[in-house]
Formats: sequence, structure tokens, C-alpha cells
Amino acid sequence: MFYTLTANPAVDMTVSCNGLIPNENIRSGSASYTPNGKGLDVSFALKKFGTESVALGFFAGFTGKFIVEETMNMGCLCRPVWTDGITRINVYINDGESEYGVLNPGAPLTPEYQQELYKVIDTAGNLDCLVVSGSLPPRSTEDFLDQVMEHAQVRGADVVLDLSSKKLEELAEKRPLLIKPNHHELHEIFDLPVRDDEDVRRAMAHLHGIGIQNVLLTMGSKGSAYFSNGEDIWFAQRDFNIKLVSSVCAGDCTLAAFLTKWYEERDNVECAMKLALATGANVAESVGLGDFARVDEYSKRIKVRKLDRL
Repeated sequence: MFYTLTANPAVDMTVSCNGLIPNENIRSGSASYTPNGKGLDVSFALKKFGTESVALGFFAGFTGKFIVEETMNMGCLCRPVWTDGITRINVYINDGESEYGVLNPGAPLTPEYQQELYKVIDTAGNLDCLVVSGSLPPRSTEDFLDQVMEHAQVRGADVVLDLSSKKLEELAEKRPLLIKPNHHELHEIFDLPVRDDEDVRRAMAHLHGIGIQNVLLTMGSKGSAYFSNGEDIWFAQRDFNIKLVSSVCAGDCTLAAFLTKWYEERDNVECAMKLALATGANVAESVGLGDFARVDEYSKRIKVRKLDRL
């Protein structure tokens, strides 16, 4: 079974308005409140594809209670570690032309709460794969993610990482099964710019060389992605445009969709990439996760090719 870890979850408030005016109050056209966090998004998307998972994380206060209740209302299992403070609220504003995000730091973490989480991992039933996503709460120890990986791997579990910090590079030596950076993160974390297929080849060779087994590289608004298993590299591209509503959950749902097709059938790369890009596109044109209503339609409009071996 998949388990997901969201160390720093949030209530996401997504607001739309007809423009932002400095030093003036404006009225929004709409506002939605959703339980969020990158690992939680993966669990929610897996559920939409009929795949069960267990959501792990740290939760605090009335916002933490809201997230756990909504997670269970969506049919996902949840094993929370309760902490002091209040789980953060993040604000995303779409003014009709641009998207703005205000991300808060979250409730502080203590070594005692970290130990609680390790115990949850140690006793988790049917732990096949742990997906670790997102940022860390304030005051988490430097070795927190190292310990998470070690506790999961001692159980024989695979570990998937979706992190946007330099910690991702440090964890490469622990041989994660898969990482999912976007092109900006690849440049910022590993100093690997990707402009064309040749750049991608060099980047993938470096990532595999430092211990990473598989890489799903997403290219953001370009509507494309690369996947490498250390032997071959695939490229997927959608042939349609979307109207962006919110990109907040798109990457997480892209990862979940890919895992549903690829994790049990490692040769099923083409289908996995089509489903991943279709899901990411459909989610980006929705508030929150949306309803996945156009995923099947979009999957038929994505082309996948394998890069020539050198």
C-alpha cells in the first residue's frame, strides 16, 4: 500500500478577484477552503483513481482538525500525529491575469513529535511505498527526512521524494525509488539547467550517478515531462492549451497519476506519462483537485516518444 507524508500540511484558501489594488480592500468573486499539503494531494488523487493510501503528517489546532476530518470524508485513511499550535493557512489569489501565493511557516515541530512519527512508520501495516512531499515545519531537525527514509527502508519500503529544497540532493545517496522535480527545482537544487534533450540527457546521467533510481521531470506550463529509469528516457507533450485557474495541486496529482500506472508495472511508462500529464492539466484548470472529468479525454491528446540512445 502507498503511504504519503505531509510534514507541513495546510488549509489552502483560494481566492479569485478582478484585480488587486494597493492599500485598498477588495471583494473577492469566490473563495474556497481545501485541506492541502503535497502528500495529502497525492493521497486524494490516488483515491480518485481507485488506489488506497494512508496519509501521515503533523496536525495542530482547529485547522489541523479540519484537514484530518476532510481527509477522512474524502475516503482516505489518515494516521495523524497531533502537535501544539495551529496548522498553517496558505492563501492563493488569482486576479484574472496572474496567480499569487502567500505561504505561512506552519506549527513548530519538536524531536518528541518526530519520534512519534517514526513509531507510526515502524508499525504501519502493508507499507510498500512511502511518498514524501513538501516543505518541513519550523524547528524540525536536520536529519528528520534522513530518519524518515531510514525507518521506511528498514521496513523494505520504496521511498518517493517530491521536495523543493537542497535536502533532495543530500538524500540521493539513500537511493530513493523516484524523485519528481520540475525544471526550476532541477536548476536550483542540482544546478542542472534543462533547455533541450541534450541537457536532459546530461541531467539524468548526473541524477542516476548520485544514487537516484528513477526521475520524473515535469516542465511546468510547457505541458511536457521527461522520465528516465537509468536506461531509457521518454518525453511526453500535450498538444492543447488550458486556462490556468490554480497550479497548486497539479504537480502532486501528476505524481499520483504516474504512480498508479507505473509502480506495479515498470514497463508501462507511456501510459503512465499520458495519464500523468492529462491529470496535471485537468487539475491546473480547476480549483483544488477538481473532478478529473477531462483526464480520459486529455490522455488521448498526449504524445510520448523515447529519446534515441547515444
